[in-house]
Amino acid sequence: MKKVLNYWKEFFTDLKIWYRYRKAAVKNEAFLNEKGLRVDWLGRIYTVVNLPEEVENNNIPMVQQGWVLGQLRPINEVLLKIGLADYSYPSINSIEGSAAYLVVMWPEIDALNIWRFLVNLAVTAAITAIVWLGFEAAAYFEVLELIKSLKN
Repeated sequence: MKKVLNYWKEFFTDLKIWYRYRKAAVKNEAFLNEKGLRVDWLGRIYTVVNLPEEVENNNIPMVQQGWVLGQLRPINEVLLKIGLADYSYPSINSIEGSAAYLVVMWPEIDALNIWRFLVNLAVTAAITAIVWLGFEAAAYFEVLELIKSLKN
């Protein structure tokens, strides 16, 4: 029961963070475009980082990803100017067939997962139905009147 209640608190907190993040990203889209960053309809900020030839020739993915992480400093400075640096977490993925990585900046919002939402919604509905049925049964069997008559 406590887990379900904590989920809904986390859900609404994450929803608020996502809404504010998206609102700030869309509001500053022109500024982000000038800096080589794009914004999608969910409010994610993304860019492509191309690897230089010397890093590309090093076929160790950890070295390549480390170099890409080093290139995030200018992106973080841009995000700091618009107030999103504290909430942005990078997702770095290799682009197949090229010497580039896709970097997506997005707030960490675990509670906005569709499956977690549906499971917790079903559990909440079940608990609500059980409580409602309990009140209906108490009214049907006139439990309050029975308790009052026992006092006398």
